[in-house]
Amino acid sequence: MPTAQQSPQQQQQQQQQQHQQQQPRNENEGNELTTEDNSNMPNLSILSLDELKQLDRDPEFFDDFIEEMSVVQHLNEELDSMMNQVETISRENESKGTHLEVLKRRLSDDYTALKTLGEKCDKLNKKYLKKSEEYAPQHIRELLQIAASNADGDCDRHVEHFLNGKIDVQTFLNTYQSSKKISAERKAKEERLGTQLSALERAGI
Repeated sequence: MPTAQQSPQQQQQQQQQQHQQQQPRNENEGNELTTEDNSNMPNLSILSLDELKQLDRDPEFFDDFIEEMSVVQHLNEELDSMMNQVETISRENESKGTHLEVLKRRLSDDYTALKTLGEKCDKLNKKYLKKSEEYAPQHIRELLQIAASNADGDCDRHVEHFLNGKIDVQTFLNTYQSSKKISAERKAKEERLGTQLSALERAGI
């Protein structure tokens, strides 16, 4: 704003100085915009009139001209780089896929082997339980009692055969003594085993 002390000549000089200070900056800004625009646009001024006409009517010539632009070349380079990255990632994925298939086959084989071992272990466990029951002291004692009872039954049958005249005296004595001996042995074993089991039970075993 002009002051009351400034003359019209001084005001005009001040306006000219302000204009001169702003002018270079505006010109530089215009040059920067022009340079930036020219870097991205084709320089048509270097072409002859015939080339310009050819550019207008020849698509192939037009494509070649566009391809030579720096911005297009830069985009092509970026595109090539991206395609190379995609190919690299694709090869890596393919390699990982092959490795994954190998791991799947190994897992399947291990599962089959584990299943086979599990079935074998189950059979062996059942066999072990069966043998454990067979050789359990209480089960053996019961078997001895049954065997002694069967031997006593044989003795009674020999006596009956002898009384009915089915066998002679010598045969009766031999068979009866044999059955009686077996019965006595089994009863003795059953009694000893019973005594041992009772002792273990009293001991809390």
